[in-house]
Amino acid sequence: MVLLALVMMGCVDPPESDGPEVGPPGEGPDAGKAQGKAPGKAQGKAPGRAPGGGQGGPGQQGGFHATPYFSLVGTADDAPRDLLLISLDTVRADRLGVYGGRAETPNLAGFSAQGARFDQAISHFPETALSHWAMMSGVLPEVHGNVPAHGGSLYPGPTLAELAKEHGYQTAAVIGGITMTDSASGMSRGFDVYDDEFEVDPADMRRHGDEVTTEALAWWAQAESPKFLFVHYFDAHFPYTPAAPWDTRYDADYTGTLTGTDADLGPIRDGTAEISARDLAHVLALYDGELSELDAMIAPLLDATAGSETVVAITSDHGESFEHDYLFNHRAGLWDGITRVPLLVRGPGVEPGTVVGDQVGLTDITPTLLELVGLPSDSRMQGQSRVPLMRGEGGGQDVVYSVTDPWADRPQFAARTVAAKVIERGDEVLSYGLSVDPSETDSSAPVAATLAGARATYDAQVADLAPAQVAPANDRSLSPGEAAQLEALGYVVPEGTTSTSDSPVEEGKAGKPKGLPPGTTPPKRH
Repeated sequence: MVLLALVMMGCVDPPESDGPEVGPPGEGPDAGKAQGKAPGKAQGKAPGRAPGGGQGGPGQQGGFHATPYFSLVGTADDAPRDLLLISLDTVRADRLGVYGGRAETPNLAGFSAQGARFDQAISHFPETALSHWAMMSGVLPEVHGNVPAHGGSLYPGPTLAELAKEHGYQTAAVIGGITMTDSASGMSRGFDVYDDEFEVDPADMRRHGDEVTTEALAWWAQAESPKFLFVHYFDAHFPYTPAAPWDTRYDADYTGTLTGTDADLGPIRDGTAEISARDLAHVLALYDGELSELDAMIAPLLDATAGSETVVAITSDHGESFEHDYLFNHRAGLWDGITRVPLLVRGPGVEPGTVVGDQVGLTDITPTLLELVGLPSDSRMQGQSRVPLMRGEGGGQDVVYSVTDPWADRPQFAARTVAAKVIERGDEVLSYGLSVDPSETDSSAPVAATLAGARATYDAQVADLAPAQVAPANDRSLSPGEAAQLEALGYVVPEGTTSTSDSPVEEGKAGKPKGLPPGTTPPKRH
């Protein structure tokens, strides 16, 4: 096998906090670094699950968990509100009907009419685990270190779940895809229940969205307030295999033989086969079908919280590419089809029908939700609450930064405003004028003055929090079964093939991510 290069990041002890530190008595910020499963993990299942677990495999081993420490800003309300956060993995905004796309999404549209729609929400990282860490922590992905190599974040600043639990919430997560299992991501920090053990369908490596919804509703119904539930759906991720009627909904006249399975699309994605324009249009129709199918899957969860005081947010970690000669993947591209994602928010304090045109990043989600539910934030968060923005006050993030895997060869960097964007790929700079070229077809536009020096600003932000990282435990190992699962999802490239992404790969063994020794300075990313 040829595995993605996973290079470890050096780290040092956390600095003194500027705010009050809260943690277990007698423990410092880097204590308990390899705790195994989070509290409640032994239960492993939301109420209503059959005993015995499934064959989730990676989720049964436990990830790396840094002990959080807090630097709180503000105080909690006397009666903080319930919170539901829904992540629709691999969903790009422009294909959704609620954003003007072809895929019919009546439930998302109805939800949006009851709250706020952000039209320029940008992901900072085009892979699942690190994008969710940015979303849940309010800090840039690179601050967390090489999560796939370590099996968790090296950053001990609190997550949304940890902040909620610190203030008396019951917390749970229901996971739909293997890349968000605890051993793959370490994301169980702060959750009483992290339900990531499920039967893996070898055809698409997911837990079916209807089961995700059922498990989520079961936990929600029995949990006491205040409560926080995170729900992760993996149904839109490659391969593209919607059920009827969505499999023919947007291309009923197709007479070809191409399907959305890995068997058909894997060689195209990996660069060993070509695809016609007609067949590509059919594959995009299958993806759109998955989006409409997913919209129907989440409807019961939206209905269960309608008309209540619950704050509900719906977003995605990243999109998917069907353009730029980079097909059926996302991890090695930073075009808007990959980085522009949906963000919808409903709840008290959100005026129905609000449309926000200012740009925001996924690091803004946690501070925004904390304000809406009435909880304090953490002083180190790089994102900001966008509650004022929903009220027509203030602005968004003038520049949002995105990166591909910085521990691999040839990493990419992007800086974006609402009107312009630059993508750096080694010595190559792609510059787009989004206001006149939203499809990013002309990469020779003049670089906007607002983006000059963006890379130095980004590097400074990462460096500002890098000293807080704790030392990692041992490198995470990949079982042969997990390696095979990742290969089917596009994260591992079969030996002897090339990738249409031009993304770096390195010879290695299937059981061990490659990396530098602890404490070694990572290579320059330029």
